[in-house]
Amino acid sequence: MKTPEECKDIQDIRDAVNAYDREIIELLGKRTRYVHAAVRFKKNEDDIRRPGHIPVLLEQRRKWAMEYGVDADFVAGIYQTLVDHSFDVQADLLRKAQKR
Repeated sequence: MKTPEECKDIQDIRDAVNAYDREIIELLGKRTRYVHAAVRFKKNEDDIRRPGHIPVLLEQRRKWAMEYGVDADFVAGIYQTLVDHSFDVQADLLRKAQKR
């Protein structure tokens, strides 16, 4: 893949962005498998929604964002969405497992 400086036109830019988007989605898929697996270790929704854990997680992601020159608020928002989705997925999986 070309570096941003090596791109000769907008199509080069689009091609690179598309390639990175595909990698991001692949990583989200990998992360999702861990979200599913975590349910094995949780007995109830309190185990899923650990409120004290979220501020620590978001602060760490903010620091990582700053290390890479990415807007920390933007990254925190993305991770808040990921965490909320993860909670919903785990709660649904836990309810289904408890019905069995």
